[in-house]
Amino acid sequence: MLTAYARLAPLPSPYALVEQPGFVVLDAEGVVLQRDTSAGLRVPVALADVAPVMVEATIAAEDKRFRSHPGVDPLAAARALLRLPFQRSGASTLTQQVARRLYLRDGAGGLLERKAREALTALQLEAHYSKDEILALYLNEVYYGRGAYGVEAAARVYFGVSARNLDLAQAAFLAGLPQLPADYGAAPDAPAVRERQRYVLDRLVESGRVSPLDAAAAKAEALQMLPELAPVVAPHFVEYALAELAAVRPDLDGRQGLVIETTLDAGLQAEAERLVRFHLERLAEKSVGNAAVVVLEPASGRVLAMVGSAGFDAAEGGQINMAVTPRQPGSALKPFLYAAALERGYTAASTVLDLPTTFETASGPYAPLDYDRRFHGPVSLRVALASSLNVPAVRTLNEVGIETFLDVAHRFGLRTLTDSEVYGLALTLGGGEVRLLDLTGAYGALATGGLLAQPYAVERVRDAAGRVLYERPPRPPARVVAEERAYILADILADPLARQLGFGEAPALTLPYRAGVKTGTTTEFRDNWTVGFTPERVVGVWVGNTDNRPMKNVSGVTGAAPIWRAVMDAAMAGVTPTWPRPPAGLRRATVCYPTGLQPGPYCPTRVDEWFVAGTEPSETEDYYRRDASGRLLIDPPVEARAWAIEAGLALVNNRPSAGSQPFVVQPAQGSVLFLAPELPSQALILRASPPAGAQRIEFRVDGALVGVASAADPTAVWPVSAGAHVLEVSAVLGSGEVVTASARFEVRP
Repeated sequence: MLTAYARLAPLPSPYALVEQPGFVVLDAEGVVLQRDTSAGLRVPVALADVAPVMVEATIAAEDKRFRSHPGVDPLAAARALLRLPFQRSGASTLTQQVARRLYLRDGAGGLLERKAREALTALQLEAHYSKDEILALYLNEVYYGRGAYGVEAAARVYFGVSARNLDLAQAAFLAGLPQLPADYGAAPDAPAVRERQRYVLDRLVESGRVSPLDAAAAKAEALQMLPELAPVVAPHFVEYALAELAAVRPDLDGRQGLVIETTLDAGLQAEAERLVRFHLERLAEKSVGNAAVVVLEPASGRVLAMVGSAGFDAAEGGQINMAVTPRQPGSALKPFLYAAALERGYTAASTVLDLPTTFETASGPYAPLDYDRRFHGPVSLRVALASSLNVPAVRTLNEVGIETFLDVAHRFGLRTLTDSEVYGLALTLGGGEVRLLDLTGAYGALATGGLLAQPYAVERVRDAAGRVLYERPPRPPARVVAEERAYILADILADPLARQLGFGEAPALTLPYRAGVKTGTTTEFRDNWTVGFTPERVVGVWVGNTDNRPMKNVSGVTGAAPIWRAVMDAAMAGVTPTWPRPPAGLRRATVCYPTGLQPGPYCPTRVDEWFVAGTEPSETEDYYRRDASGRLLIDPPVEARAWAIEAGLALVNNRPSAGSQPFVVQPAQGSVLFLAPELPSQALILRASPPAGAQRIEFRVDGALVGVASAADPTAVWPVSAGAHVLEVSAVLGSGEVVTASARFEVRP
């Protein structure tokens, strides 16, 4: 009759009766980052994901005949009845405890009535569910203390590990808790705690599941328990992950009972937070108040660490996540400008000019300076990028066009750059605003041969029963730049020799393995950045003040770079660093620096450079010459001759030189300028290089005198008008002789 009742009587599904826990957010290895404990902590787990020793310890402690009885243990029940009313003896099997927990919560009726209902329900459970299913229900429902329901939650709150990683000593401790969790979950060295653990271990030895030697070792092992109230881990990252989940699955936003598995590496996160605090202490007297760090896996976009501020509760804007707050990136945008240039015929060997230059922009004349306030003349694109020279970058942007640059930046995921009219030519020096997360992802595309993987934080979401409700679908990365050009840019950013002109040895940018890296510093030192990568990891760092206060002479090299180097080393711990192989579409060729052409007979500086196949130079340079005495001469572009003279270089005299007559610096011969339609009137700064002995300089446009200047400041301002024009520069020498030079240029609407 009991068998028929057990099989035929209606029994609601136990899974429908399981209480819905609050959400829990986990890192990639199951470490709890944040949990809603208003209804207790619950982390559902499959039986296969529980350490076997924990399963055996639970059976030994609670129900040693669990595998053989039908849900009620007759021997234990008889023993309990014989001891009544003098002593209560635990007679409930694991199945009965599940029945009581799920079906008899109301506690109605007397003791014998409740026990009878409990036994009948246990028989029904055994008739409908396997032993492993019942054991899994028990291990997920039993209360272990500290607000933890279920073995997975208990393993995390007591020891900071998942249930699959419990050792024998930890398993014996946890298995003994459900009887009296408040008493047995106290300090690990308390006599009652140790006594209960020894009891479980002895039962395991009796059952033959554990050897006496292993049990003795477990008894001697010191239990390293976590503090009862663990702090929230990575609060900014958790906020970001929850927002991401709400965006991709609005139906799960705010739902109870979710287990949200993320991409975070909690160990790396803790180390990154420590390093941020350590380095900010060293920068405190420089008025540096905050920093942010992002670590990504470039190939997948997984966010491995996100430090949104130096401290979530800090007074310096701690609750503002600076990893996703747009700020000006300074020169950290330059690789994407040069990506646009490479797509338009430039090569890594192309000559770019680092010379005094004034650009006409919508907001007026713009004359950029390099960080060292010096000019370096003709340089290669490789050196200009690696050494972060500003003037060549602005000149290059002027050539390729702002809209072209923005198109490339958007491809790389920098979509906060939107208003080209506002940015102007200062865009390449950080005139727009980007998010550290996006910028780090953009550099990740250089690490992976031009494939951009969008950063993400949520891997999967399960409900309280362990069912997967969401799993990030496979998303192949997007091709944002040709593999050959991505390799060239990465190679430049990893070139310490090309970096020396701007940064010297720069220990903060040098690692014991090959890595590409770029810094950025904004006006008045309000923001500075360092972003760098290997194919395995990309790390981005921002340093500044949340309220945009300027720092005191803190650049990307001195502020962000030391943090970057330390975090990069932490991120690469246990990872074998690699570097991409050159793509098949690249060719290696020897060129003469800084011309980028094949070396002539007198070239003193030959370098090997990478070229996209078909772009190797075919012309031989004649930049270097020798005079009759064998002295080495150079023949730079007209624009660079004044710089060369000031630098003390000997010039070929077959062009106008400062020793004989002036020449036009700006606008250069053949220049094409464009009027800004939103401005009612515009002006152009005319600039000349005077010859030796000049007293004054006269400027004429189309024959009309527009200005007279001294040789010390040979400039004039001309109201711009559309059309083709001729600028004539006349230098009046001390002898009264007048020497002239001219340049043709055009102004277009």
